[in-house]
Amino acid sequence: MAGPPSPASRSDGAPAPAGNASWEDIRIFNAIATGGSMAVAATRLRLSEATVARRLKALEKDLGLQLFIREANRLVPTAIGRELAIEAGEVEAAARRFTLRAEAARPSADAPVRVTATTSISLFLTMHATTVSRDAGGIEIVIISTRDRLNLARGEADIALRMSKPPDEPGYYAQKIGRLMQALYCRRDVDPATAPIISVNRETSSRIDDHILRYAAGRPIAARVGDSAARYESIRSAGALSMAPCFMADADPALLRLAPPPEATGDDIFLLSHDVSRQRPGVGAVLAALRKLFRAHRAGLEGRLPESGPSS
Repeated sequence: MAGPPSPASRSDGAPAPAGNASWEDIRIFNAIATGGSMAVAATRLRLSEATVARRLKALEKDLGLQLFIREANRLVPTAIGRELAIEAGEVEAAARRFTLRAEAARPSADAPVRVTATTSISLFLTMHATTVSRDAGGIEIVIISTRDRLNLARGEADIALRMSKPPDEPGYYAQKIGRLMQALYCRRDVDPATAPIISVNRETSSRIDDHILRYAAGRPIAARVGDSAARYESIRSAGALSMAPCFMADADPALLRLAPPPEATGDDIFLLSHDVSRQRPGVGAVLAALRKLFRAHRAGLEGRLPESGPSS
């Protein structure tokens, strides 16, 4: 690009004050800064490249600043261009939050509420999905089972159930609603002394792996399975010895708990929501239903057996 554009002059010869950049101009500038070229920006914004070039030229003239330097098929921000690109990114993020909040606040009686959770908690929710829907007034819920931390601020889900420290960011609301405990189990018709042992990947849980290794006392590990629901299935179907969530295994009469659930392998369960969707009546109703559900099943999730204990 040529040198810095000359600011417009008033009739007395003094430079005219720079005008206010519109949100659309800032959006176009941000797209060029992040994409590195007018062509990329035009594609992202669904505009013609000529329109993008014209709007950039007008913005530079209006500001009296050169924002980019042209280099071999790409535009490189000048020093002030880099500084303004940071501000433009914040404006873009604010505009996106504005849109998300507006969409979340839009009344819709039949809009499903999306709940994301890990596999084990997703299975627990699936077991009680009709109860949650009923207690929330018949609202449809969508259970998203994933270990990925979906971003509630970006509207990737409406509610999250997580077993890790909630984010310390504005707009989030977190509440501890229970604790998930796991214990060692094997099938009642299998000898625990000879049952094949299944542990977990250390990346998944070094605490559970350490506990199983201590119990194994040198016996070989047949396999490592990260998913707790899959470990439960290996105990039930393959006659293995492993750790599984107590709410699953204690409810299965074919399985025998070998020892109390160790406190060190337990996980706190947090109910997480965000301002983006929490104001929706449907989301509020599902949050209340989930609190009620976890209160009602706290003992089972924590592995607290009736006083008589398991029968052998």
